[in-house]
Parts: sequence; C-alpha cells; structure tokens
Amino acid sequence: MQKLGIVILGLFLSNATYSQEKMIVFFKDKNTENQLQEFSERSKCRRERNKVQADAKDLLVNTDYLVALAEDGVLMGISRWLNAVAFSSSISRSELMEKHAFISRVTVIGKGKVTIDKLSAEEKSLNYGMAATQIEQLNLDCLHDLGYTGNSIYLAVIDAGFNNMDNINYFDSVYLESRVLDNYNFVNNTPFVYAFSGHGTAVSSCIVAEKAGIDNYAGAAIDVSLALYVAEDVTSETEIEEFNVVLALERCDSAGVDLANISLGYFNFDDSTTSHVYADLDGQTTIAAMGVNTAFSKGIVVLTSAGNSGPSNISTPCDASDGFCVGAIDEFGDYASFSSVGPNAAGQVKPDVAAMGKDSWVIMASGDLSTGSGTSFSSPIMAGATACLIQANPTKTAGQIIEAIRESAHQFSAPDGLLGYGIPDFCVANDILNNSAVINESAFGKLQVYPVPASEFIILDGLGQTKTEIKTTVFSTSGATVLDEIHDVNEGKIVIRFSGIEAGVYTLELTKKNDARHYTRILIID
Repeated sequence: MQKLGIVILGLFLSNATYSQEKMIVFFKDKNTENQLQEFSERSKCRRERNKVQADAKDLLVNTDYLVALAEDGVLMGISRWLNAVAFSSSISRSELMEKHAFISRVTVIGKGKVTIDKLSAEEKSLNYGMAATQIEQLNLDCLHDLGYTGNSIYLAVIDAGFNNMDNINYFDSVYLESRVLDNYNFVNNTPFVYAFSGHGTAVSSCIVAEKAGIDNYAGAAIDVSLALYVAEDVTSETEIEEFNVVLALERCDSAGVDLANISLGYFNFDDSTTSHVYADLDGQTTIAAMGVNTAFSKGIVVLTSAGNSGPSNISTPCDASDGFCVGAIDEFGDYASFSSVGPNAAGQVKPDVAAMGKDSWVIMASGDLSTGSGTSFSSPIMAGATACLIQANPTKTAGQIIEAIRESAHQFSAPDGLLGYGIPDFCVANDILNNSAVINESAFGKLQVYPVPASEFIILDGLGQTKTEIKTTVFSTSGATVLDEIHDVNEGKIVIRFSGIEAGVYTLELTKKNDARHYTRILIID
C-alpha cells in the first residue's frame, strides 16, 4: 500500500504543463487484484454499524491505467467511487479514447472564469446568544439539555475555504482541544485550508463556534470533531468542483467521518454549454449526486444546501436520492423566498427539511458576529443538530437517523417543494428513535413501502419468499386502532387496503408469529 501511494504521488508531479485541457476520464473497469482502500478504525466501526459490505467502489483505481494516462498529461485527482480521474492534457478527448482501450468516456471541463466570492453578510450586534432562534426552532436545546452536544461525533465540512478560522476566538475550544482531525484542499492538492474563501468559516461557525461574554454564541454541535475539506474553487465554476466533492466524500469514508455538510451547489457553469439542465437532477445522474449516494451507502449522512435560486429549481447535490437536502426559513418559520425549490427531476421530495437560513447568526472570517442569509447556513445548522442526534443514538444507522428527522418535521403529512417535510423537532426525532429500540428490522427483510403517500391501498414488498402470516395494525396519532388484519405473504408482498380510513398520518405495526415487530409511518390521502 505504501509503495502504491508513492507511485501515485509521482504521477501527480509528472508532465506539468500550462496549456492543457482539463477533463474527467472514466475507466471501463478495475483490476480485480487491486487492493482495497485502507480505512481508519472509526470508519470500520461506522461501516459495521450500518452493515456496509465492501464492494467494487472500495477498490483502488487500476494503477496500470494511471501510469499509462500519466504519459499523456497530469492527474489532478483520483476517484475510486467514480473509477475516474480529473486529468489535464494537450491530447484531445477523441485521441485519448482511441489510444487507451480502458477509457469508457471523457467529459471535457468547460473553461473557467474569475468570479466574486458568493458569501455576503450583514453585520449586527449580538446572545445561545443571538443564535437562540436558529437552535430553538429545531427544539435542539432539548438534546443539548440532555447532554448531547456532538461529543465523539466526526463531522466533515466540505466547502470553499476556511479563511482565518484558526485565528478566531469563537473557535478557540476546537483548536485547544485538537478537534480538527483532518484537513485537505482538493483544489490545490495541499493540506492548507485556512485561506481562500471565508464561506467555510461562516458555515462551520453554525456548527461549532462558541464564546461566552458580551458577544455570546453557541453553535448547533459545539463539541463535534471536524474534518475541513476545500472542494470549491471560488475563482471559477466548472464540473471539476463536483469531482472534488466526490474526492472529499471518499476521504470522509476512509477517515471514519459520521456525517458531512456540503453548503455548495452546482447547476450553471462558466461555460454554459456544460451547464446542467433540470432533467439531470434526477438524484442519480450528476457527479455530485453519485458521490453523495455512494457516501450514504457507506453509512455517512450527507447534508446539502438546497441553493439560493428560489423560486427556481434546486441545484445538485441537493437532488441526490440518498442525500439530506436542507431549505431555508426565516426567524418566524416561514419559507425564505431565495431558497431553491423542488422536487428533483425524478419527483422525489426535495428539499427534505428546512432550518433557519434567512438572517442566520454566523461568525465571519473577520471574526465578527454577523447575520448572513442563504441555504449555506440552514444546512450546517441542521448538520450540527443531526450530529447531536447521532450522539444520542449511537447504534442507529444513517437511514434510521434521517428518517426519524423527516418524521418529526411539522408537515410530514403533506410535504411540498418549498420546505419538504418541514421543520424538524429533534426532541421528537430522538423519541422516535428511542421508541423503535425494540424493532427487529432484519426479521422483515429489505422492506419497501409504496406508494407514498397512499390512497386506497399500500404495498409492503421485500418480505422474503418464505410463506408466513403477518399481522398488520394501523394506529392513528391519538393511538386508536383503525385497522387490524392478518395477511399471508405472497411472493414477498402483502397489500393493505384502506377502505373507510380518513386521510392523515398513521403508524403501521407489523407483527410476525415470533413477535418480531416493525413500525413505519404512513400517509393516507383522499
């Protein structure tokens, strides 16, 4: 493994030129003899908790392919998940594909241009301090009062730069306690992250900033450990930044990160011919969405910002089918007009939930306490809250965590494209997870419930091929039993019909003869 690392380093340093075209090169396969990526002990524990099995995405990229490609240009980044490299070469796309049979496709990166930093904030005075509203809207103070402030949880911030963060007194406890465990700049391939944009500084403050005194402040998860990764190049907007996001998520996987916040979004690029169209935002197609979905499959909760193009559509990776996208509300809990709207192109509810993003209190790169607006801030507030919920429920999987947050949200029964399932209540989410402690999910196979929402019937699929009886009981929110039936499993499925049941949110209890039970929330509409 060490020798392989040295070889790859050499490839990054070779053939440097300044008149080359940037592209992403995808390979057809991987050599089955390639070694697995090395994972930290934290990563192994997270994978075990989420029952993650090693797969082809955990294999390193074929070294022979890298060596051959390095003869034609410079490798700028290597993704095992995408089985691809970011590449710079004077050789054209067609020439590369003709020369190397192992290449499946090549995406040429559009020309970038210098842009201004997108972060803006309005300075105000301050007290949880002035951050009280953005914390209390989520009933997150309930978890804090129970002692859950993110301790032992590892959270990555993937952003555009963390200018001056290591010199600001609001972050003193993070550095004095050595809680920044990893940092890397995927734009420049260096470990240095404390320059460039101050956007990541402000984003991180929503999570971990803490200070007593006149300018009192406390973020959503003041005791988390951090990984700081730069993926966004603030001087341009090109597809290479999506690729960098995937590289950062791969590092999250191997380092043992529990959850990641991505307050970045991509739709329009400097070269308009390479921009996305809405149909691309189907949750599966874009490079960024593929990275988020793979991260979730490895047991990582990935929170993303919806974007600031409201009332226009969301950006990617908010669309990712397995991501957890966050829209913005104001201090009164109302939709913030700039927050991008869903659903994604596949019709999936996006954003998933919402938090305060209009006039949120943040710490700027100057060290000043100010207000800033954008889903860039609603997402890390939600990420910090999620870290606290993970700490409170250390045995729960990534899927169980985000589903509990959705179910606790105020409009779970009627999600929309503005706020998704709504504003979560983290005290309720914690209760949902605690009340489900007796559930034996493995006894019910890979259960799928559809359609959602339901009308006249609902199908439970994935119950296994063994002939068995399952008792189905439906409870109203008041606890009243509205349906109690026994069904025979037929080809792994049962169908429950809702004749005479009023529209609303209900809890469905499944019981097998061995008393194994499973609960799920269902929505019935007229």
